[in-house]
Amino acid sequence: MSHPPPNMTERENLFRPIHKGIRSMLYDLGNQLQTTNFADVNESNQFATRLKHDLGSSLSNCMLCLLSAHASHEERDIFSQLRPHDPKVVEVVMQEHAEVIRRIGGISRTCDQVMALSAPTERVEGGNRLNKEVNDLLAFYLAHLNNEEALLVPALWRWFTDKQLRAMRTMFYASLPLPLFETWMRWTLPSLNQEELVALFTDLKAGPETARFSDWVRLAHETLSVERWTGLRDRVGLGGP
Repeated sequence: MSHPPPNMTERENLFRPIHKGIRSMLYDLGNQLQTTNFADVNESNQFATRLKHDLGSSLSNCMLCLLSAHASHEERDIFSQLRPHDPKVVEVVMQEHAEVIRRIGGISRTCDQVMALSAPTERVEGGNRLNKEVNDLLAFYLAHLNNEEALLVPALWRWFTDKQLRAMRTMFYASLPLPLFETWMRWTLPSLNQEELVALFTDLKAGPETARFSDWVRLAHETLSVERWTGLRDRVGLGGP
């Protein structure tokens, strides 16, 4: 059965896929946080350690590190190209990034404080404080993602062609170390609906050949359900099992 081609009438949106992945990550983080028993030393210490894990260690267990890394890569690969054309918009978003980093630093310190407590009642109180700080961060970050899309997507469409935007996307993802790229895709690909997946992979397949395309395909196979993977594979002609 043949399928119509994906709707490609919309302009290239650099933020939608990765932001969908980030939103899924934030929802999962909130669920982990509110189900952690802070009266249990081992359970709460494990969660606090994962929350503030050092960037030099396993990125897959460090959601706060991923948020910091995402901000720095956006600034380097996308904002730097938009700033000469629309510096005020970039400055607004950069200020939000600075606020995100400030809040992450505060949460990291609170994690240390909670792990230093010994009395169960004190640890529960510390857990409540950590819940509030993380929830404030999540609320701020979700609003930031909406604001970033509302401000930056129209600005990028105004100043760059889709071909130029796709080149930025290639630069953005190709510059990520493979473990970090894999971590992001494990959040991002399952967060896209099927039409978005088809449009993305159709575009990736048609674009310049890069070694990373095989990683996109591999991670789609690994992270999507069997039904979603086979539908994507067959519609785009990706090959593989």
